[in-house]
Amino acid sequence: PKKIIIVDSLVEGLGGSFENISDLRNVKNVEIYSGIESDIKNIEKMKPLVKEADIIFNLAGSVKHTKLDRKDLEFDTNLNFLSQVFFLEACRQIMVENPEKILKIIFAGTRDQYGKVPQSELPVNENFPSKNMTDYQSISKNAAESYHFIVGNVLRDMGIKIYVNSIRLTNVYGPRQSSKSGAAVSVFIEKAVKGETMELWGGGDILRDFNYIDDVIEAFFLLSSSEVYGEFFNLGCCIGKEGMKNSIGGNLVTIKNLAEKIISISRKGDIKVIPYPEERKSIEPGHFAADISKISKLGWIPKISLDEGLRKTIS
Repeated sequence: PKKIIIVDSLVEGLGGSFENISDLRNVKNVEIYSGIESDIKNIEKMKPLVKEADIIFNLAGSVKHTKLDRKDLEFDTNLNFLSQVFFLEACRQIMVENPEKILKIIFAGTRDQYGKVPQSELPVNENFPSKNMTDYQSISKNAAESYHFIVGNVLRDMGIKIYVNSIRLTNVYGPRQSSKSGAAVSVFIEKAVKGETMELWGGGDILRDFNYIDDVIEAFFLLSSSEVYGEFFNLGCCIGKEGMKNSIGGNLVTIKNLAEKIISISRKGDIKVIPYPEERKSIEPGHFAADISKISKLGWIPKISLDEGLRKTIS
C-alpha cells in the first residue's frame, strides 16, 4: 500500500497499546492518529483521512460484555454505536463531495449479534435471525452493522461507488492481546504464565469456537479484494453440521478444554471451578459455534489449529 493510516482513541481498558505496533512507528508510509482527539466520531478529523483511503478496516469498538446498568449503557452505546454513526457520516460526506471516489469498508461485527442460539441451530449460519441478544455490546454492534449497510445502500442508489461488508468474529486471540479486554484466552494465558489459578465459571462446559489472529486478518484481506458487497460473513471453524463433530483445526472446544490446553502447553497454572457469577448469568449466550460455509465458498478457512495458535500466543 502507498500509505497505512492507523486510528485509535486508545480508550483505557480496551487493550490498545503502542507496543502492538512498535515496529511500524517509524515506517515512512505509516501515519498514526491516537488519543481522544482521534476518536472516530470526530467528523472533521476523520474526513481528510477517509478522503485518502481506498479500503477501511473498521475494527473500532469494545468487545466487552456489558451489565445492564446506566454506566455500561452509556459506555457501550457511545463506543459501539454513536461513534460508528458519526464516522459513517464522515464517510458519507466525503463520498458525496468526491463522487468519483471508490471506497471499500469491512466492518468487524461479532458472534454476539446472534444472541442466545438453541443448540439445535448450531453451528449457526448467517440466515439465523438476530434475536435474544444478551447485552448492550451485542445490540450496539448489530445496530452499527445495520447502519453500515444502510449508508452503503443509500449512497450506491445515488451512483456512488461504496462497497460495505461485515465479518462477524468469534473468539479471536493471538500474540499481544491484552487481558484487559476480558477475553478468555488472554486472561487464562496471563494466569498460567504467572503460575496462578484460572477460574472456571460453572465448570467451564460452555462450547466456543476460536480463531487465531492471522487467520482473521486473511479474512479481512480476502473481502478487501473481493467483488462481493452488502454481505456479512461468519468466521469460526465449522462447515455445516458435520463440522461440529470434526471442527477445522480443533478450534471448537469447551472453556474447560481451553484452560487445560493452556496449562499443558505452558506447564504452569491450575484450574478452580467456581459457581457462575450471578451478574454474568443473564448475559451468557450459552454454547456457540459458527457455520463458515458462506465465506469458505470465497476461499477462506482457518489454517492455524488451536494448539498451534496457543503455542504462538504463549511464546
